[in-house]
Amino acid sequence: MHQKFASQGFMLVTVHLNMAVDKDLVGGVEKTALPFLQKMKADFVNLILDEPEAVWMSKLDGGSVPTLFLFNRQNRIAQKFDDVEDHEKLEKQIQELLSKP
Repeated sequence: MHQKFASQGFMLVTVHLNMAVDKDLVGGVEKTALPFLQKMKADFVNLILDEPEAVWMSKLDGGSVPTLFLFNRQNRIAQKFDDVEDHEKLEKQIQELLSKP
């Protein structure tokens, strides 16, 4: 979606939550997340969050993982998804947000 809509001002940022399960793996999150992002050709901003789970869980309002947020051009949350199964619906909502100033 990033490549499809970037020219219209769409920006994609992923945040890997660096969960305890990743920390227990040899090499940690770098061994799990980075190869996946490279395989997916994720040429957008990718962040690794290094906070205790209690901190980010409270900020997700009890949401699940993964959670997706769509922000409008004023940098406010326009839509929150606890899971995205309908990619066509998501794409339609992105197009709608991009059409607004």
